Amino acid sequence: MKTQSVSSYVLANATRSIISKAQADLVKAQQEATTGFVFDTGLALGSRTGQSLSLRKEHDRLSVLTDSNKLLAERMTTSQNALSNAMKGSQGFLGTIIAMRGSGQGHEVAANAATGLMQTATSLINTSFNGEYVFAGVNTDVKPLGDYDAAGNPARAAVLQSFEDHFGFPVTDPQVSTISANDMKAFLDGPFSAEFDAASWSDNWSSASDTLMKSRIAPTELAETSVSANNAGFRKMMMSYTMVAEFANIGLNQGAFDAVITKAIETTTEANSTLPGVQSVLGTAQARTKDATDRLEVQLKVLNSSVIGLEGVDPYEAANRVEALRTQIDASYALTVKMQSLSLLNYLK
Repeated sequence: MKTQSVSSYVLANATRSIISKAQADLVKAQQEATTGFVFDTGLALGSRTGQSLSLRKEHDRLSVLTDSNKLLAERMTTSQNALSNAMKGSQGFLGTIIAMRGSGQGHEVAANAATGLMQTATSLINTSFNGEYVFAGVNTDVKPLGDYDAAGNPARAAVLQSFEDHFGFPVTDPQVSTISANDMKAFLDGPFSAEFDAASWSDNWSSASDTLMKSRIAPTELAETSVSANNAGFRKMMMSYTMVAEFANIGLNQGAFDAVITKAIETTTEANSTLPGVQSVLGTAQARTKDATDRLEVQLKVLNSSVIGLEGVDPYEAANRVEALRTQIDASYALTVKMQSLSLLNYLK
């Protein structure tokens, strides 16, 4: 029979091996106690590892959709607020111009009010969220409307040119006082209105796309979650502001002025009846997005429970293992110190 050698060196190496293994086990136990999941999924689950990976993949996919839906909800809320403010301004403007019809006073007041509201409406239509223009359709990186009063603006140039082409003189000519009510009505119904049809609007006014953003709000569900600045309600609203801002205070006689106001009342009323429908469509998309998010959150809870069932560990048991391993390591270190202090020389003294 072979006798195993016994020495302080052998015993010291044995404790080092114990410490090394305990430290490795401690790292695993600490991670399990912290995360609540097994350290090595493959080792712990074996053949069920694929099932766990599939559940995690689906959980991650639905989590991305949920986060995306929350951003969409905020984006649509921003759009709704801008629409509400635009409608509020348009409704107030309707009251202002109704009071102006038949009045020989306040032409400048009407023009200034229209100019201010046009600037406000432009700002609202150019509303952005998270770096994207909410009324630009799919052209989210392009500002929908330019500054109407800026030098060289094509929209204003086209409007003023249409006036000159129709009457034979510009708006600054004293002859504007000779324009009859019927002539002004013919201009507003014809060349001027043509500046706000879909083609001219896209050419001179808007850089927005008619194609609305479609967002995936659930694995098998898409929704249109935007509104375009090219919507007829916006065009009618800007048409009203433009005609009053440009023509109310150029020196028209009372008949021609009333023709402008009458047309503005008509187009503002149309805008005010169209924009609520836009809000309603967007509201439907908001409701669908919320419902989809609620369903996704229920699915996420189920998936999370399934993953925990496969990979979860008892946090109390893991914490106890951590403490036991720390105690073992401390004891091993203490034993190692004792073993290293053993010496034959000390024994012979």
